[in-house]
Amino acid sequence: MGNAVVRSEARRIRHHPRATPALGALGRGLHVAASIALMIALMVGTAQIGGRPVGATLPAGLSSGHGRHCVAQLGAPTMRCFAALNAAVAVATDGRVQLLAGTTGAALQAIPLNRGAGASDDRVVSIEWTRSNYSGASLTWQAPSSCGNYASSSMPRGWNDAIRSVAQYSGCATTLYWDVNFGGADDVIDVNASVPDLGSFDGNVSSQKWCPDSPCG
Repeated sequence: MGNAVVRSEARRIRHHPRATPALGALGRGLHVAASIALMIALMVGTAQIGGRPVGATLPAGLSSGHGRHCVAQLGAPTMRCFAALNAAVAVATDGRVQLLAGTTGAALQAIPLNRGAGASDDRVVSIEWTRSNYSGASLTWQAPSSCGNYASSSMPRGWNDAIRSVAQYSGCATTLYWDVNFGGADDVIDVNASVPDLGSFDGNVSSQKWCPDSPCG
C-alpha cells in the first residue's frame, strides 16, 4: 500500500462550572422546555439531529444506505443506482453477466466479469464497497474499453469518504487519494487485486486513478 496515513484529532475536555441553586433551577426549567420543544418537532417532522432532518433519506451510496448498488462510467457525468447487486452488475457488463439474486460481494470475487467482452464493449474496472469484506453499498466503475489511464478527480455524489473495500478488474490497478483532485496521501492497489479492508483509508477516499501498471501517476 502507498503512503497511507492515519488522521487523528486532539482530545477535547470541556469543563462546566458548578451552578448555584438558583441557576440550577433555571437550567432544569430550560431543559424541560427544550425536551417539550423536541417532542413537538418530532411530531410535525421538523426535528434535526446532526444537521439532518429526522427521517430524511441519506444521499445515495452512503454506508447507511447499504442496499444501494451504483454504476458510474468513467468520463460520463451520470451514475445509475439499483436496489440489488445483480441488477447493477448486469448493467455494468451490458447484460453479459446475469447473477443470481442474493449473490454477495465476496462471491463476486470468483466471477470473471469481463469474459466475453468485445473490443468496443464496456468493462468493469473496479467495484468498491462501503463496508469491509466487499459488503454494504457498492460502486461499480465502468470503462468504455479494457484498462487504460483513467481518472476521477472526485467521487460521485454521495460516495466521498465512503468506501472501505475494493476489487480491481480488467487488468487495472488503482491509486486512491485522501483528497479531491488527487491530493493528500495515496494508497496503491495492484492490478486485479482485491483488498477486503482499506485500513487507514477506510472512509477516506476522495479521488482515484486507474492504470495498467501500478502506481498510477
